[in-house]
Amino acid sequence: MLESLWSVDFRSSFGIQGTGVVVFETGRVFGGDSLMIYVGNYKVENGAFHAEINVRKYANVPGMASVVGLDSFNLKVSGTPAQNELLLSGHVVEDPSRKITIRAIRRAELP
Repeated sequence: MLESLWSVDFRSSFGIQGTGVVVFETGRVFGGDSLMIYVGNYKVENGAFHAEINVRKYANVPGMASVVGLDSFNLKVSGTPAQNELLLSGHVVEDPSRKITIRAIRRAELP
């Protein structure tokens, strides 16, 4: 169920929004958007989804910044998966006051 291509909409505790795509595959997370790349790991335990994701800037786009205001950081997120949607909440590991919520929607099965 999780091993698919997902679109993601996210919002930080600063009220900044963004969108991107991720692939969940064999416990790994790969994705990105127009500014950042996401690489990490996930697991599902007792029906709960948990992920640790390294997010880092790869492009210099004038006027654009990450939703948490950092160029490189680690996220810890968790939530309960549904069939075609995954709602997550979490924080930046290096500064837990920087919160994030993520809504992922399954878009395509992996080949």
